[in-house]
Amino acid sequence: MHDTDTQRRRLWRTWALLMAMTLIAMASGALHRGPLALWALALVLVASLVKAQQILSIYLNLRIAPTSWRGGLLVLVGAMGLGLAAAGLLPRWIEAPGATSGATTIPVSIHSTKTNNTTDRRSDRHTERHFERHNERQAQEPR
Repeated sequence: MHDTDTQRRRLWRTWALLMAMTLIAMASGALHRGPLALWALALVLVASLVKAQQILSIYLNLRIAPTSWRGGLLVLVGAMGLGLAAAGLLPRWIEAPGATSGATTIPVSIHSTKTNNTTDRRSDRHTERHFERHNERQAQEPR
């Protein structure tokens, strides 16, 4: 009976930690409109790695697995974290001064400037049509 209670508490604590790490990652990502700052990127990656470690050790019960399995999977999670960090930093490295060859520049954000301009133009047209309709309705109403 005591063992079952301990397991339940461990699962609840792990679930709470996973939710906290998710909220931290979401908050650090939501604080920026453009590319993530280095501290926000690091916070997201650390939260993700903590979550991966908790899922592996608690939910998949790797804490009782042989050391080779635990070590191998944790090394794999670490390698994935480094890959994600490199992918997040790659646009900054490409745009770094002296890293580009003059004529070509690669936007740092995921969205190209063409997409943003197109979206802005659509939004502007929508706003103009809205005001035109509003003005037409105002003109048709008796005063």
